[in-house]
Amino acid sequence: MDQAGMNRIIIALSISTLSIPGRAQAAAQPSPPAPSNYTGCVQRSTSDKEVLILSGETVCAKLTGTFSADKLAGHEVDLKGVLSERTPANPAAIRVTSVTSVGKFCTNTCPLQPPGTRGLNKGGEKPGKEGGTPGAAPTTPHQ
Repeated sequence: MDQAGMNRIIIALSISTLSIPGRAQAAAQPSPPAPSNYTGCVQRSTSDKEVLILSGETVCAKLTGTFSADKLAGHEVDLKGVLSERTPANPAAIRVTSVTSVGKFCTNTCPLQPPGTRGLNKGGEKPGKEGGTPGAAPTTPHQ
């Protein structure tokens, strides 16, 4: 084999070994978030009895996952789960991975959506958008 042929083989091997780490990095997926501990009062939603809401000191979230709704509803609960942050379109949610304990009876509740996010008209306009004092007659500026 001549020198040119040997150089092509060396270059080909070098390129193939260099591209392997690049492929491994591109294929790496971020690890899913680890479950965290949450504590609070679990209540059924007033608008949808199939939805459970955890009301805690630091969290207000819809509960999802596999658990016994009848055992949790109306009780203080310690659980582990993964929190999905609230968006303008969806409330915060906790995907329950395990229930650590079910405690005493409770009645605490919290709103899933923060104040000012529920629209009054078709376009979801917020109260006060039009400005001015409600019920006051418009005045014309002095010239």
